[in-house]
Order: sequence, then C-alpha cells, then structure tokens
Amino acid sequence: MHHFRTAIKYGLYPFSLISTGIICWLTFTQQYNIAAAYTWIAAIRFTFLQGVELAVPLRTDWGINLKEFWRDIKYGAVNFLTLRLYGFLIGLGTISFAIDNPGLIAGAPLWLDIIATALMYEFFQYWFHRISHEGSGWIGKKLWHIHVAHHLPDRVYLIMHAVGHPINFLVVMWFVPLATWLTGASAEAVMVWFAFRGLHGLLSHFNVDIRAGWLNYIFVGTELHRYHHSASLEDSKNYGSLLPFWDQLFGTFVYKPGVNPVRLGVEDPSKYPKTHDAMQVLALPFKPSRNSRPEAQVSET
Repeated sequence: MHHFRTAIKYGLYPFSLISTGIICWLTFTQQYNIAAAYTWIAAIRFTFLQGVELAVPLRTDWGINLKEFWRDIKYGAVNFLTLRLYGFLIGLGTISFAIDNPGLIAGAPLWLDIIATALMYEFFQYWFHRISHEGSGWIGKKLWHIHVAHHLPDRVYLIMHAVGHPINFLVVMWFVPLATWLTGASAEAVMVWFAFRGLHGLLSHFNVDIRAGWLNYIFVGTELHRYHHSASLEDSKNYGSLLPFWDQLFGTFVYKPGVNPVRLGVEDPSKYPKTHDAMQVLALPFKPSRNSRPEAQVSET
C-alpha cells in the first residue's frame, strides 16, 4: 500500500494530464466523434478517480459519509434540473449568434486557440469568483450568499463539486459561450479546453494526497484549490478554475508545498445555516443581508 500511495502522490497528476492529452490527440487524428469522445473521457475519468479516492483518502474526516452523500444528492438534483434546459438554450443561442462571427483569433493555430479561449474564460470567471468572496456592499454580500453554499462544507472530496447554488452555476455558465464567441474557438479547441477543465474540476476537490510540483504554477489542481476551501481568510484565495495565471497576476495565488489547510469551510459557521439544510442555504440570497460577511474585504493587491 505504501508504494501504491507513493505512485498516486507523484504519478497520478502527470498521468491524468498526459492521458487526457493523448485521448484528445487520438480524437482529432482518428476523426472520432468529438462529443462522444468527451463523454467517454468524463465517464472513465470520474470512475477511476472515485475509486482512487475511496482506496487512499488523504484524510478520512475530509471524505464522504452517508450524511454528506444525502446532502450532495439534494444539491445535485436541484442543480441538475435547473441547468440542463438552461445550458441547452445557452448553447443553441451561442451557436446561432456566432455563425457569422469569426471571433478575435479565428483561424489561429490550435494551441493558440486553446490558450486564448482558456485565458478569456478564466478572466471572467476569476473576477466573478473573487468579487463573490471579497466584494463589499450590497452586491458583494448577495454574491457571497449565492456562492457560500459551496464553502459551507468542512470537507472536500470528489463529488462535493456539485454542492453549490444554482444561481452561481447559471451565471458562470454564461462565461463559456462568451469566451468561445469572442475568440472564435474551434470545436477541437473547445474539446481540449473542456477535457482539461473537467479534469481539474474533479481533481480540485480530490481528497487524495497528490503533488503537482511546478505544475501548480500552470494549472489549478488539488493543492491550490484545497487552499481555496480553507476556513482561513488569509489562505482562501486561488480563484482560478483551470489556470492560476490571473491569481498570479493579481496577487491572489496561494501555494504551500506539502502543507494542507488546518480547517476547511468558512471562518465562522455559526453565521450561516448548516450545510445539510439545503433549502435554508439556497434561500440565503433572497433574505435580508443580515448574515453578511463583514470580514470579506477586497485585498490591496
């Protein structure tokens, strides 16, 4: 088991990156159906990572139990039912709107297309995410109450990624067509971006001790995003979802190699409903802002 844990710690992340890249490359060179290939990548990846997490968790008290499972089911059901039709309509509207729009870099090499689209999306996502945490005034409080559902859990594991407010997901979803429309991204670029974004969406909430080393300066993986869920306001930065570029540029990058947060969740849980009381948590944005987050101030950086 010791050798297995060591292999997972240092080998799982580069293996995941390389295998995802190879599958994307095979999809293009062998002319596989892009939508089908993406679906298979997502399904196989989730099954494999879930098995690893159950086998060698970083901390058992940060893992899933029956109570958390039923909490996740509630949030997952609400978000699934809310987002399916909405996502379809956004996708249909984006395609129709962008048919005659070449974008900013249409016809660029695939690698430039991928990087530009990822950075464009990350820029919008970064600032929405950061303001949701650090914003002041009425808007800052409302955005925090929309976003706090994802931070109330005091443990982070693979499937808790679905724990969140549907309004938060609905807003962030708009950044996807916006970024791809502005850049004029090709179908191949979108697949690569989504494949790696999906990988890091899972790994960012992975309750397994994996080390990315210098790759933490390129991608937002487990070590970086785990600090985003720290109960310490000083450490709960790293607002990027795939790339830490904007965090590094704007001074919100937190990386402490080999050190885990002391506690996960929010600084003062008593200010909010219990995370398992899903209906009360989801109702927070619609209530008077008495449970504000006065400690959340925009940093000087």
